[in-house]
Amino acid sequence: MSDSLSHKRLPIQLICLVRFALGFVFLYASVGKILDPKAFAENLIAYRIFSSAQFLKYVAVTLPWIEWFCGILLVLGVFVRSVSALTTVLLFVFLAGMSSALWRGLEIHCGCFGSPQETIGGVSLLRDGFFFLMSLVVLVSPVDPYSLQTFLGNRRTHLADSPN
Repeated sequence: MSDSLSHKRLPIQLICLVRFALGFVFLYASVGKILDPKAFAENLIAYRIFSSAQFLKYVAVTLPWIEWFCGILLVLGVFVRSVSALTTVLLFVFLAGMSSALWRGLEIHCGCFGSPQETIGGVSLLRDGFFFLMSLVVLVSPVDPYSLQTFLGNRRTHLADSPN
């Protein structure tokens, strides 16, 4: 049975490429928000999901840094499972927030990449849905051999096996 499952897996190079791409997406998405947290806070307030402006200001300052660290860790390939689980949850929450805003008829800026011009719509939902699928692929796939995590694990095993 494991032999039939191995035929259904994506090529390891593709998994690595998806991990890298998702990492760069999160890095890129974080930069504009880190540089202008006030504009990001205003975008979050416009969603009208939470009534506490103070809570949203806190989110506007911390969330971009979480995205940045997720991006860095995905690009390096460190804590791949944990980080991809976090990015999957984040993207699900982003999709839920955008869907809620669309369903309520709000014409607001996405706040996705720190761009004040992008209004929530079908394109932003499809794009984030695609990122969500990318994150799921990284989450359910084996950690690729090109990751720092695998390199360090192999090195530790090699050092433990070598005679002193």
